[in-house]
Amino acid sequence: DTLLEHMSVQKMIFAEEMKTDNSALYEKIQETDVEREFVSHEAFKKLTQDTVAIIRTGEATPYANVILESDVLF
Repeated sequence: DTLLEHMSVQKMIFAEEMKTDNSALYEKIQETDVEREFVSHEAFKKLTQDTVAIIRTGEATPYANVILESDVLF
């Protein structure tokens, strides 16, 4: 929620496994109006190879990682 307040996000990408292995977080993200995409955990790991920045939060629940695609604000 805090990141979405301070940056423009056009899409969030999650591991498909979140739906079954982290249902509390899955339900929480359903409340956002940002486009969501789900890919396999293996595909998610491959997508992270093109990461520009990483924010480490200390979150320890399974499949809680997210890739945020940011809009251009100008």
